[in-house]
Amino acid sequence: MVRSCQLPPHDATTFAVSAIVCVGVVISYLPQLIRIIRAKSSVGLSPFFLFLGTTSSWSAMLNVIVLQWRLISCSLEEVGWISVEHIMGALQATLQQVMFTLVFVFFLSYYPVDPAEYRRVKRRNQRRQQRQAGENNGHLQVPGSGNESSGSDSDLESIQSHVHQSYGATPHASSSRESESLMAHARRQKGYSNIPKAMRGILERHHLPLAEEIHGKVGSVQEYDLATTLAKIAFVYILVIVTVSVTLVSTHSRRHNLEHWASVLGFAGGLLAMLQYLPQIVHTARARLVRSVSILTMLVQVPGSVIFIYALSGRDGINWTSLLPYVVAAVLQGTLLILCLVWKWRQHREGIDDYGRPINSAAL
Repeated sequence: MVRSCQLPPHDATTFAVSAIVCVGVVISYLPQLIRIIRAKSSVGLSPFFLFLGTTSSWSAMLNVIVLQWRLISCSLEEVGWISVEHIMGALQATLQQVMFTLVFVFFLSYYPVDPAEYRRVKRRNQRRQQRQAGENNGHLQVPGSGNESSGSDSDLESIQSHVHQSYGATPHASSSRESESLMAHARRQKGYSNIPKAMRGILERHHLPLAEEIHGKVGSVQEYDLATTLAKIAFVYILVIVTVSVTLVSTHSRRHNLEHWASVLGFAGGLLAMLQYLPQIVHTARARLVRSVSILTMLVQVPGSVIFIYALSGRDGINWTSLLPYVVAAVLQGTLLILCLVWKWRQHREGIDDYGRPINSAAL
């Protein structure tokens, strides 16, 4: 073997730690994936969190691969555990990327949007845009006061959703007595009297939406549209950085060029990682519920991140730009874990499940 392709000496400790980390990365994501599958809902995860995490993990993975490409290519010429040892850093980053990307895929696959509701919202938005484009059509119509009853229904649904989120959730009434009880409940909610009288009149002639429609596992059409848009942007971003990386390594670009591109990927991954958990922290803080976020996954990943960073730092060719995304992500994930534990304690105290439904009547 030529001198330029000599492999570093064998390090049993680093290899063992890296192997444990690789297995741990896969295991740590399983509770999150299983939670989504069992709940048949991914509501509660922030689309921006998944978008930033996916793009960050791809950037970090390619950063490691580009920096270690010569070592990886040399290792591929050998057969045996010794050669595998030297690609463990790239394998760690790759597994991290694959598992996080799977979470994004599961989010899109299990996001519960009723197709009929999706089409209804699309038509509603189109009608709303048409009304806004016209003259003197910006006021709220009361049902039965005009010809556009569908527009009134749309406005009513929007008001119901807002009131339900802000002033409390109650089930549909199936009788006049239950209807009176429902409105009595609504009137007792803090701030209900601040709703304009005309809107209160509309609400008191119609049912409020189901609790599960707002606080349960039913998703928002707007959030689903946002997630699909972000997924498309992520795909384009990944396609670009993969193309550039493959081009550089396949054309045997100079070491200086590889390091420069790896630094770009490292900074991009670090920036995305710094922003990654902020949307999820805000999303969970506003919901005041754990929802589909897996606490078990974070309980494994937060301490595991320390081992992950240690194992990666011991690989040949790795510099601080490779470690930055993982360090930042670990700190912010720890913050999210603390927040979820606080909400979990609050839910237990108030007798509700992760989706805000009473435990005695919710299907866990």
